Amino acid sequence: MKDIIDILHKQKIILESQGHKVAYICLYGSQNYGLHIHTKDYQSDIDMKAIIVPNLRDLINNSKPISTTINTELGQCDVKDIRSYFETLLKVNPAYVETLFTNYYVIDDEFKDEFKVIHSLKDELIETLKAQFIRAMYGMMCEKEKAMCHPYLTIAHKIEKFGFDGKQVHHIHRLWLMMFNYFEDCLPLAECLYPPKDEIKFLTDIKLNNYSYSLEMTKEFVKDTMEVAREFKEKILKSIDESKIDYSIKNRFIELSHTIIENKIIKQIRG
Repeated sequence: MKDIIDILHKQKIILESQGHKVAYICLYGSQNYGLHIHTKDYQSDIDMKAIIVPNLRDLINNSKPISTTINTELGQCDVKDIRSYFETLLKVNPAYVETLFTNYYVIDDEFKDEFKVIHSLKDELIETLKAQFIRAMYGMMCEKEKAMCHPYLTIAHKIEKFGFDGKQVHHIHRLWLMMFNYFEDCLPLAECLYPPKDEIKFLTDIKLNNYSYSLEMTKEFVKDTMEVAREFKEKILKSIDESKIDYSIKNRFIELSHTIIENKIIKQIRG
C-alpha cells in the first residue's frame, strides 16, 4: 500500500509542477478489487485519477474544464477538473464511484475537510441514487460487451488470436457480481468491489484469455450474463419508487465542490 501511496504523491507533484492544483488523486483499476496480476507475462498497470481545481483565470475566461488522460511509466492518469468530476460522479458512473471507495488516495491538505465530508457521505449517495447506479452498472456492462470483439489498436493482437478481449469479458462478469452482491445480498459497496474469493481465479483466467472457452462459448456466456443482469436490473427498478427519492444529497456534493473551488480562489487572491 505504501508503494502505491508514494506513486500517487509523486504523480501529484508532477501534475502540480505543470501548473495544476491537485485536490485529490487516487488509484483506479484492478488493485481496487483484488484482480491485479504480476507475472513474468503480465503486469497490471497502476492507473490513477487526479481531480484538479480550476484557477481564477479559468473561471473568468469560462474555460472548458480540463479532462484528459496522460501516460505515465506505470499506467495512465486521468486528469479531471473537479466540476466535470462531480458531474460524472453524480451520474453514479461505476468508474467514478470507485474513486470514493478505494483505499489508495492522497488528499491535498487544503481540501482535507471537504473530502472528509465527501467520503463520509459516499454510502448515502449510492443508496440514494441506487436506481441510477444499477442502470449505470448495466450500461457499463453493455459497453464492455460491444468492446469485447472490437479490434482497437491496443487489443488487436488479442482479437486476432482469440477473437475477443478477455479483459472486457472479465469486467462484464465482475460488474454482474458487484450488482448482485450489492442489490441482492445487501453488502456494503466497499465489499462488493471485491469479487467472491471463489470467483477470483475464473476472473483472472478470463482476463488473461487463459481459459478453455472458445469464442462461441464466450459469446454465449456473455449473452447469458447480460440477460440475467438485465432481468435483475428490471426487477430491482420495479421495487424502487423513484418519485419519492430525496435527491438533496446531490446538492450537498455540489456545494462541497463549490467550496473547494472557492477556497482555491480565495487563497490565490490572497497570494
